[in-house]
Amino acid sequence: MSTYATHNYDVLVIGAGGAGLRAAIEAANAGVSVGLICKSLLGKAHTVMAEGGMAAAMGHNDDRDNWKVHFADTMRGGQYVNNWRMAEIHAKEAPDRVRELEGWGAVFDRTRDGRINQRNFGGHRYPRLAHVGDRTGLELIRTRAFPCVCGQGDHSCDRRRRPRLQDHQQ
Repeated sequence: MSTYATHNYDVLVIGAGGAGLRAAIEAANAGVSVGLICKSLLGKAHTVMAEGGMAAAMGHNDDRDNWKVHFADTMRGGQYVNNWRMAEIHAKEAPDRVRELEGWGAVFDRTRDGRINQRNFGGHRYPRLAHVGDRTGLELIRTRAFPCVCGQGDHSCDRRRRPRLQDHQQ
């Protein structure tokens, strides 16, 4: 008869890409126990393939840029069928997320005066992508994985494991 290890968590995050790692960090910061399951090695998520950068209207390369212009560009890029509320939240909060990543140790490219450099991309009216050369996705994963591994969370990245999830009602 096989024996199985049992782990109990308040929150179980399945997926350790950029979004999964960020969800695990937020849950841990809320004071709950967090388990993180990924199908491969931690840090080998698709997020590492994001080369261009992270869109945030910080106005570092053109002070005409702001969240309203970013929102308009996002809606136009989605041919106005995107969820306007999600586009608005993204446009408003993206600069804070870039600064948050920087606070966690992300090393963004810099302007001559030391601010986070931003470059043009796609349908953006102004240079808006905060970037780390052509490896921004790798930096996002590196920066987000560190608190998960060294913080409160537990992680299981053995793809041979098949977790059996049960809801134990209190």
